[in-house]
Amino acid sequence: MLRAKILFVGPSEAGKSVLANFVSESAEGVGGHVPTQGLRILELEQPDLSGGKGAGCRLELWDCGGDPKFESCWPALMKDAHGVVIVFNPDLPSHLKEIETWYSCFVQQQQLLDSQCLLVAHHKPGSAVDSEGPFLGKKIKMFI
Repeated sequence: MLRAKILFVGPSEAGKSVLANFVSESAEGVGGHVPTQGLRILELEQPDLSGGKGAGCRLELWDCGGDPKFESCWPALMKDAHGVVIVFNPDLPSHLKEIETWYSCFVQQQQLLDSQCLLVAHHKPGSAVDSEGPFLGKKIKMFI
């Protein structure tokens, strides 16, 4: 069975846990906002989808706390990661400023390919969604 480690990173209150729960079909933590303290690992097994010819895949979704106080843990979290999902809330201007830092630390410094990175703009329920999306600048647009 293939194994893949995917990191969910980004600023606090971006919706990383909501997205990780959705992908893993977990109901853990459904309800009010509770900041992730350090790290939460969700496991998901995908059976062979090729009609019996493949090995299937076991996914580890690493839901990483977005508080800067956990920055000293980042090198350990990044070890052997196969992909990174950067989640941010485009309604918060501070999140737009932080995206480049998350990309630099978790993608560029780990020498991951841009194809191993996904940027997710997560609007909170009830927010006014901008149909055009935020302007992220030249550097960020390159990996979207």
